[in-house]
Formats: sequence, structure tokens, C-alpha cells
Amino acid sequence: MYQLGSVGFSEVASTCVGKVLGSPEAQIVQTKDLKMNQPLLACCFPSAGVVGIIVANTIIDQFGMEEIAHLRSKYIPSAAVFLDGRLRHPFRIYAHKAKNLLVATTELPILEEGMYAVSSALLDWAASMGVKEVVVLDGIPVQGLPEERKVLFAAEEEKIPDLEKYKEMEMLRKGIITGIAGSVLSETLCRSMVGFALLTPAIAVVPDPEAAIQLIQALNKLYRLGADVKELQQSADEIRKHMEEIAQQVEGMRKSPPQLGAPGYERMYA
Repeated sequence: MYQLGSVGFSEVASTCVGKVLGSPEAQIVQTKDLKMNQPLLACCFPSAGVVGIIVANTIIDQFGMEEIAHLRSKYIPSAAVFLDGRLRHPFRIYAHKAKNLLVATTELPILEEGMYAVSSALLDWAASMGVKEVVVLDGIPVQGLPEERKVLFAAEEEKIPDLEKYKEMEMLRKGIITGIAGSVLSETLCRSMVGFALLTPAIAVVPDPEAAIQLIQALNKLYRLGADVKELQQSADEIRKHMEEIAQQVEGMRKSPPQLGAPGYERMYA
């Protein structure tokens, strides 16, 4: 028996039920055994407009995907995640055998010093599941409502011809993908799997379901996923309407700035 406060990460990890893969710094605990045939791994991490998280939740809920593993690491901030009132691991991996799909998602940021350990553990496990393709779904932050919604891609050489077939997608010519998404893509370059990113402009400061719709539709085209975006579209319409109202209010204040002492002046700062 260990005294309170004396338990190390590796000691705690050993108490988890399931197959454990990884290093003491980052470990995948697989809680359900599942055989799959070279599944696609979709990585959905925190990003502008929480686009990746919206995509993950939509697909997981719609297809009733099963949580089969989770990632434990000292580089994930200590926090409890609740979904429908139920405690969940902060970094989870879901599977759908019929869709041949794995989804890795977390609501929490990964500490900078742990990017390599976490991405390596994830891809080591993915390789053991037979994964040959890894896609990162992410948002590109923009101010206000994006004027044009496009799906941009960045990919390894062998994947580019597949993506160029779709006129709705456009190559991202130059840039840097940072954070855990960039770390995962960098790691695929060292392995016998192909990594690529699907990106779209997203509202920087609020959830952006319209951006998530673009990425889900791209997955539908590429992999015949068959995900429905009707509910997301309703949310997107509400958010767009709200953002447009805010923009009109800001524009009105810019053209006619209130005078000090005028009625309503104080309410602007309430």
C-alpha cells in the first residue's frame, strides 16, 4: 500500500485495467481488445473554434463509437473531464470497426515539453493497431467570421494526389503546424504511416460548428464516412446570426461613439 502523495505516474498506470503501451512519460492503456484492418486514425485536438473537438464529438456520438483506450501522461494537466455527467479520461481513443475508424481526442492542452512523448506513445499504439493513415483535423484562427470557408490540406508526398482530386480542397502552400497536432504529423514522417492535415478557417474566440462541418464533409468525401451535419448546421446558423449582430453593434458604436454621460454609456461596461 502506498501513502497518499507518494504514488508515481508509472505506479498508478500499472493499476489501470488493460494492455499498456508506451514509456513512463506517456502510456496508452487499451481497455478493450479490437481487431481492425488498417484503420484511419483521426486526431482531434483543441484548436481555434474548438473545431477538432466538435468534429470528434459529432462523429463519436453519431456512430456510437466505443472508447477502447486512453492515454495517460504527466504532461496532460490534472483535470477531470465530465461528459453527460460521467467522468472520462482526459485523452481518449474511440473505435468503430465497421467504419474502420479510430478517433483520438482530448479537451486539454498538452504541455510543450511532453509533445514528443505523447505523440510517440499515440503512434506506437496506432502502429500496433495496423494504422497506415493519420489525419489531423484543425482550425486556422481568424478574427470574426471567415469570409471564405475552404478546406486546406498539408500532406506527405504520397497522399497529395488523392487530395488533389477534390476541387473543394486546396493545398496549403506554406506554414507551420504547432502543438500536439504538429508533433503527431512530424512523427508520422519517421514511420511507415502517412500523415496529413485537413484545416479550415475558424472563429478564434467561440465554438465554430460551421468550420467543423467543412472538415466532416471532407472526411465524407475522402472516406465515405456518411456523417450527418444537419444538427451542426443549425448551431452554425445561430452562431453566425449572433456574430453578425455583434458586428453590427460594434460598427454602429464605431460610427456613433457615445458621449460621456449620455444615456446607456454605463451599460456598455456592465
